[in-house]
Amino acid sequence: MNLWDEIDGHLHLFARPVLSFRDPDGFPFSVRTYARQDRARDLFHVQIPDGVPAVAGPAWLLWHTHDDNFDVQHTLAVSGDLASEDGGWAFRPARVISRMHGDVAQVERAAARYLADRGLSVPDAFPWPALEPIARKVRRDLAGGERTGDGDEGVGEGGDEDWAGSYTEVSRALESTLHHGYWKDLPPNAPITEAADRMTDLLIGRIDARPGERVLDLGCGIGAPGIRLAKASGAAVVGVSITESEIELANAAAAAEDLADRVSFRYGNVMALPFPDDSFDAVCSMEFLYQIPDRPLALREISRVLKPGGRFEGSDFYLRAPVPHEKEPILADLRRIAMVETLTDLDAYLAELRAAGIEPAGTEDISPHVWPTRARYARLLRASRDALAPVMGEKELDEVIAVTEQADDLQEMGFLLISGRKPR
Repeated sequence: MNLWDEIDGHLHLFARPVLSFRDPDGFPFSVRTYARQDRARDLFHVQIPDGVPAVAGPAWLLWHTHDDNFDVQHTLAVSGDLASEDGGWAFRPARVISRMHGDVAQVERAAARYLADRGLSVPDAFPWPALEPIARKVRRDLAGGERTGDGDEGVGEGGDEDWAGSYTEVSRALESTLHHGYWKDLPPNAPITEAADRMTDLLIGRIDARPGERVLDLGCGIGAPGIRLAKASGAAVVGVSITESEIELANAAAAAEDLADRVSFRYGNVMALPFPDDSFDAVCSMEFLYQIPDRPLALREISRVLKPGGRFEGSDFYLRAPVPHEKEPILADLRRIAMVETLTDLDAYLAELRAAGIEPAGTEDISPHVWPTRARYARLLRASRDALAPVMGEKELDEVIAVTEQADDLQEMGFLLISGRKPR
């Protein structure tokens, strides 16, 4: 396998790498960058912000991604040379120096077997819990330092939860929804929640769940779509997320709706689902799989937990047309802001489904009926700037707003409804 084939085999997993090089004084310097392949010239075009003291010479690109619990990690590190070129910068790869692809839990299990076979004990682990109060304080300081205390407050007491607070504020700004809406035949001034509920109902109708069936809701968020599905169908719903605060909020919402007997939410990594084979009659994935660094692995897990004849219904982003060169920076920004890890054209998506053991059963491009959400998001974020800036940071919020507004120009990135069925 040549160098570029080896790199290409991993790049679909990542959005943005870190570029490391030496500054003029010889000290190491690292920046987050965009790396655009130029295979004809055997190099990457990389972006380095103005004012960063970069010099030509040895350099390294590191791509890395993982889930919230660090259970599944993917890494690709490449050494090469950085050069100034045509007013910009180019990185010419020379060698893949490190790569990792897979489930860290498998490595841990293998290490445990190794130690057990030799009668050895597990070495003392670093006391990570001791760092938690420090980490909470750092997160609080970054959020504006509005809270006081010793850093030991609990999440439920409104203290130092690193995600639920911002999630709640952003949800409130976006009128309690964080997924796109379906705007067909809706007036322009319709509430965004109405469009979001119509998108949920669109998937509910396609999945056709019934009383007595068991449905898995991937990337459940704070539970609203899963609860709506359970109410509409009478089916039992299990939602999974890798964010503990989402799970808590979702289970509380199910209890408030008196649905805790057949709606539950739990930790679950879609690349290593915690369920036996043939567990579900249907799997629903609403605007989620694009965030997964290894979508083929996730689809294999979906196929594994589906019963023979089980249905898969999803909504997802995809490339409906090649992205022109001048729009590549917009796509790169959107990938970063929206955590778009996996983005392919339709043919590649369908091929991944088939390879996972799920036979495609239909697709529908509904992009024109989804795009109005982008402008609504931007307006709502601007209107809620005073509430969100202390949570997200002014610079980060302004960047999110700008990228969301620019996304209207990126109609090559479409929105797809996709159906599949596991053969009997």
